[in-house]
Amino acid sequence: MMLPGHTKFTPDWHFGVWKIKWRQSDAECMEDIAYTVKASSRSGHNIPQRVNDPSRPVVFLNWKTFLENYFKLLKNITKYYHFRCTADEPGFLICREFCDSEEVRFNLLKARPEAGCLPTVKFIPPLDHLRQWYLYEKIAPFFINEVARDIVCPKPSIPK
Repeated sequence: MMLPGHTKFTPDWHFGVWKIKWRQSDAECMEDIAYTVKASSRSGHNIPQRVNDPSRPVVFLNWKTFLENYFKLLKNITKYYHFRCTADEPGFLICREFCDSEEVRFNLLKARPEAGCLPTVKFIPPLDHLRQWYLYEKIAPFFINEVARDIVCPKPSIPK
């Protein structure tokens, strides 16, 4: 029996395949980590998604703020273990505490979003100078590879 809040699905297996490769590596920078992901599967199903790769940009969207405009929160969601929804009733969620419990219906939809409407892009702020100095002084000494250290924990250009 699985614990509440845990799921089991195919990507878990692929992640497990990568973890085996990861434990045998000495990767110290994103390039090294991406290599371990790619090298972890013979068939090529593990593909690293690099955030700062200009040829394949990863865009972060502000989903929390966006969805708050269209959906209500379901209070006490953790007491329910069975969920169902249908195309016939968009916005309604049918829940049960246990498989043989009575169904409870919740209308979670506040308003319908316009077709093609997406959340705003979420920009990730750079590290502040205190965090940069912390990485340089406390983390950088543990690196084996100097090139990787200079990529991950370079000496900050801003004085302490």
